[in-house]
This record gives sequence, structure tokens and C-alpha cells, in this order.
Amino acid sequence: MTIFHVFVLSLLQGATEFLPVSSSAHLVLYNKFVIGVKNDLSLDIAMHIGSLLAVILLVSKPLKEHIKHVLIKNGVSKSVFFLTLATFPLVFMALFLEYARLLELSRQVEIIAFSNLIFALLLFVSDRKPSQRKFSDITARDVLVIGIWQSFSALPGTSRSGASITAARFLYYSRKEAIIISAVLSIPAIVISSGYIGFKFFSSPNKIDIEFIFYAAIFSFIFSYVVLKFFIKMGEIFSFTPYVIYRLFLGLVLLTVLYS
Repeated sequence: MTIFHVFVLSLLQGATEFLPVSSSAHLVLYNKFVIGVKNDLSLDIAMHIGSLLAVILLVSKPLKEHIKHVLIKNGVSKSVFFLTLATFPLVFMALFLEYARLLELSRQVEIIAFSNLIFALLLFVSDRKPSQRKFSDITARDVLVIGIWQSFSALPGTSRSGASITAARFLYYSRKEAIIISAVLSIPAIVISSGYIGFKFFSSPNKIDIEFIFYAAIFSFIFSYVVLKFFIKMGEIFSFTPYVIYRLFLGLVLLTVLYS
């Protein structure tokens, strides 16, 4: 592992964490085909922390008004309940895959390829829905539905952002509102996933490279902040079709490589 690989991994994490293209899939593919090693757990933690700090900073500024409206309408306790309700299915799915010893199996390239193809098509269909609702309209039923969709992101290639955005669009939220909902729901998801990765890391004998961890966190924060801010702006202008095309292309390329 070199600083260059840390830079590229952080770029992939930051650029794909909030886009509907699956950050975990890109990290798995880069490690498998370029570096030739499994993910470094300490780097995973650092990069997730960088993404978490980026979304928290954006929530405290550009997204502040949207959060404020939800808090005023529902109150703090109900809003926290909404976050918990939306996150529970993802935790359940991850624990099920871990308990059934399917987590490593799910990281196979075939799974990544088919997940990209299936969820790209679902994103395309959902994006044809009219935009009628705002984040402040969110209900318990909405967050549960979005949470169930988000739970499939435990499978690399699905994309947590893509699944939650797809669900929100099926529920008639506008593109920008769907992105904001996905960004807010990423906070508990990233916290929990970082905690899980941390538990696995400290249960293993791997050594910590402080320099790599520092750079991974910094690079991931910068890329995550820039990409998420850009993504929210673009949500007001463009459809999600470019991401659909990219995911279809990626899935087909992976299947071609596997079966050619």
C-alpha cells in the first residue's frame, strides 16, 4: 500500500459514497483488480469518518433549513425515531448476512455486477415519477420504506445512496429532496458501519499505519464534501440517467470480464 493508493481509495470513497453508484463496490473492485489485496480495515474506518464529517458539515449549513423544518414539524424525539426506523432494516440485513456467513460471499464480482444492473434499472424507473413532495412531508411509513430499500446496500453494488434515492423517488419526492433524505440517513448508517468496521479491526492483529489513516480521512473528507455539495446542486437541474448509464455500463463490463 502506498500514499497513491490511499489517495485513489479516498477519491473513490468520497466520490461514490453519496452518489447512487455504490462506494463499497468500487473499493472492492479497486482492491481486487488493482492492489490485489482485501480492504484495509483501518483505512475503511478513516475514509468513513472523512465522509461522515463532510455530511455533518453540510447538514449544519446548506441542509440546515431542511432539517429545521422537519424538527419543527415532528419534534426532536420523533425525528430521532424516524432516523432509527430508517436505519434498523440496514442493521438487521448486515447482521443477518454476517450471521449467515454470507457477507464475504456477497462481495463476489458477480453479485456486484448484477446488483449494479438491477438497481440501475430501478433507479431509472423511479426517476420517471413526478416530483410532488418535500423532505418536510416525510412520515414514519416513508422512512420505513426507504429504510427497507436502504437495507439492500449491505450487498456491494447496490449503493446505499442509490437505494434510498430510488425509494424516495418512488414515493414522489423531488430529486433534490431525495438526495437530501439520502444524505441525512447516511449519518447513522456511516456511524454504525464505522463502528462495525472498528470492532472487526480491533479484533484483528493488523498494524495501524497512522500516516495512511490521517491522509485517508483528510482526502475522503475533501472529496466527500465537494461531491455531495455538487450532487445536491445538480439534483435541481439534471435527472439521474447519467448514473443509470454508468452503472449499466459497469455491470456489463464486469460480466464481460467474468464470462469472456
